[in-house]
Amino acid sequence: MSRFRKGLLIFSLAVSIFGVYLAYYYLPQGIPVLAYHKVSNDDSIYSIDPDLFERQMQYLAENGYTTLTLSQLSAGLNEPETLPPKPVVITFDDGYTDNYTTALPIMKKYGMRGAIFITTDRVGQPGYLTWEQINTLQSYGIDIGSHTISHRPLPSIPSAEWQQEIRVSKAMLDQNLAKPITFLAYPHGAYTSSMLSFIKESGYQGAFTGATGLNFKNNNSYELKRISILRSSFDLWNFRLRLTKANLYSLVANK
Repeated sequence: MSRFRKGLLIFSLAVSIFGVYLAYYYLPQGIPVLAYHKVSNDDSIYSIDPDLFERQMQYLAENGYTTLTLSQLSAGLNEPETLPPKPVVITFDDGYTDNYTTALPIMKKYGMRGAIFITTDRVGQPGYLTWEQINTLQSYGIDIGSHTISHRPLPSIPSAEWQQEIRVSKAMLDQNLAKPITFLAYPHGAYTSSMLSFIKESGYQGAFTGATGLNFKNNNSYELKRISILRSSFDLWNFRLRLTKANLYSLVANK
């Protein structure tokens, strides 16, 4: 490689790094919503080792992040000036038992709050939360939301069935919990725009998609984005990188 081409490559790399720095630290910041599933030693890509999960929570705590409730997220999207400097929302899908036995003690240790989206047909099955555990989680300040009845991708089933999945799961949760639930996470992150008005009419204040990115003022509250936190060999570095990449992706997508 010639000296000129090498110099040009170094210059381009420097410009790219500066652009990342500028975008991350000086352009408007959105709200990251982290999406977990299991916190265990399972080999599944959707399972995070407990020690790694603890280091992630410690990283958030030591770097000034404040966890929001789902209602605080909703309010903050309307009035960003009410948000703390570095807000974050921590969510879990499906309703696994380890969310209670493993994740909760770690989150309490670092002063973190979160939300768990329950697939109602799985409540009480082996490996899944019981109604008693879900109520205890709610009493500790953990938000509970719906992940529908059966976890089927909603666009793949007839409208009468996806309407039942959305409405009946909320009714079941409301009936069994001390506080009504007001948020939904789409199974597999899948939805269509035709569902949004029905979800609102069913009593939900917001819903989470499978789209990657952050959430900014005036975003549709029924098309909220999340950052999937998966099993990774990159450890804590990959966690930090996901936060940065989501911010940059959202900034480009919202231009």
